[in-house]
Amino acid sequence: MHHVTKVHFGPLLSEVRTKIDSKRPILRYLVDRREGLKNTHPKELLVSEFSCFHSPFSLPDIDLAISLLLSFAKSKKKILLYGDRDSDGVSSTCLLAFFLRSHPEFVNANFEVLVSSESDPYGLCKEAIVKIKNAKPDLLVTLDFGSSQADEIDSLTKEGIQVIVLDHHEVPVRIPKNCALVNPRRIDSTYPEKKICTAVLSFKLVSAILFRLSSEWNKLYSKAITDENGKSEILYFLNGIQYSKEQLDSFQNQKNSESLDISNTLPYPVDFTTNIPLDDERKLFYYQCQKIPNFFEQLEEETDLAGIGTITDMMPLIGENRHFVKLALDSLTKLYIGDKKRKGLKELLKELKLNPNGITTKDLGWSIGPVVNAAGRMGKTEEAVSLLLSESETEAKTRAKLLLSINEERKERTKRNMDRVERYFARKPERTTHEVVFCYEPDMEPGVSGIVATRMVDTYKKPAIFIAPDNGDARGSIRSYGPENVLLLLESLSEYFLHFGGHPEAGGFSISIEQIPKFEAALYEKAKLWLNEDKDRPTEHLIETDFTVLPEEMGEKLLKEWKDLEPFGQGNPDIKLGIKNAKAIHLTPLSGGKHVRFHIVGSGSLKFMIWNKGEEFQSFMSKQGSFDLVGSLEENLYQGRTSLQFIVEWFGKSEM
Repeated sequence: MHHVTKVHFGPLLSEVRTKIDSKRPILRYLVDRREGLKNTHPKELLVSEFSCFHSPFSLPDIDLAISLLLSFAKSKKKILLYGDRDSDGVSSTCLLAFFLRSHPEFVNANFEVLVSSESDPYGLCKEAIVKIKNAKPDLLVTLDFGSSQADEIDSLTKEGIQVIVLDHHEVPVRIPKNCALVNPRRIDSTYPEKKICTAVLSFKLVSAILFRLSSEWNKLYSKAITDENGKSEILYFLNGIQYSKEQLDSFQNQKNSESLDISNTLPYPVDFTTNIPLDDERKLFYYQCQKIPNFFEQLEEETDLAGIGTITDMMPLIGENRHFVKLALDSLTKLYIGDKKRKGLKELLKELKLNPNGITTKDLGWSIGPVVNAAGRMGKTEEAVSLLLSESETEAKTRAKLLLSINEERKERTKRNMDRVERYFARKPERTTHEVVFCYEPDMEPGVSGIVATRMVDTYKKPAIFIAPDNGDARGSIRSYGPENVLLLLESLSEYFLHFGGHPEAGGFSISIEQIPKFEAALYEKAKLWLNEDKDRPTEHLIETDFTVLPEEMGEKLLKEWKDLEPFGQGNPDIKLGIKNAKAIHLTPLSGGKHVRFHIVGSGSLKFMIWNKGEEFQSFMSKQGSFDLVGSLEENLYQGRTSLQFIVEWFGKSEM
């Protein structure tokens, strides 16, 4: 841990309080340092409510998706929801399934739910196509995959199966025809947010259906404005989207819709006020939604799975994602202590022994998400779906216990693989010198390649690839170390894969075992070219802290100064603190020395924790009288009691 090249220590708290002109200087300083937050209105930064959401009707093909679902439900033709195996795929599938089976418009619909298994290659692979054809749907809805599989979708539509794709992955040049592709990353998408997960898209589809079924659907509003040159113009708003007259005419022609009578519009509600200052589109859409009976009550509980998908799929916690997670935490807390329809999710919260006084972002990312993900990793995705869709407490309790046992299996498999990885690199240390760290051996176990690749990144501070055999072929995961786009590397090596896909930060692929040596041989040269093209890539490992703190400054009072910045995650990282010249006392080894707990002089009763580097820390301490620390303050719940602790990310002697 002390091998980090450089640490840049941020300013002292006293310096910030002196220099920043604000009632809350620490919070102001932190917001201004975060690119995704600094231009957010203070009220929207502090408060999350449904008024913060954009209208779903700027998502491409969402009108077509709604029409297909309503039409096929009414005619009782079969609708098949087919979700991906990961937490976002499961969350998005269950969110939509919950809605379809409970809303009066769909209660008699003929629909079925399927999910991919870990043994299946990604997306619409041949195994998935077989399952779909066996199910004989009239309408197929894929969730969390499908954007890059135009050929497979074309083959299904030729057989008379209508297709809706809800997905947020990168969209290639050729997109499926005769298909409703609801993806904010489409080039023609005007949706303001691009990086939202599929569970959020499910939520957007549900909210759009509710709006479509209301009397507010297709009501036209108008607002007269005058620009700085005195020129007057009338803006029109339809279903929460702003249009000029020319745009509205063009929109109508494209949709082949009946002409709207723009002389008979409703006035924009200029006197309508909201708690948060909003742009015209969001303000009007919220105004219209408020007029729909029970609109927000129906959506409140739907935020929980949208929030889980957002956190577990590592979406940036800015913009709408931030609001979804905050609303999800409120919804899950109410679910825990109340009587809501999500029986399975409630029993999972209880089995995890989470704090009933308030579910946290950490709970989503470190407790709920991994358990849901574990089912897919272990080839038992349907168990996670069965739990989340459970309709009785008895069934839910049984399934929650089963899911936790599956997660324990996943932990043991991860541990065995990590032991093998360590032995692998001990035998072949030269493999850690390449631009990308690569690991494959025939005795590796499948299902946890993403976790192992992530840990390889943490250890070697480089992009990492881990491959394990799986059902006759092999499955691999790649994880980025910095801002590099791993999909570009996979594309340059695509000739070796059966399938590949993912995000810029994390990708996956399937490969035949006989291709692995050729793939590895080509990998290192391609990786050099790939990284050389990234001119902004740092050449040394640097840790930057937000503040430098004195031991006596840390405590609950300090934590409260940035509490309003939560939730923390991608795009809005937890506050990183640096401590210089610390001296440890009361050192306690844990788990045979694997972890260590200690105090430092001047910090009172605050506990400091180092995970997985206990022996290294003790060895370091035997040679050093004092040291520098980097880490974060966090609340810890143990046996019903909450305490504050400092989680150490790095220790050593810094060079800066």
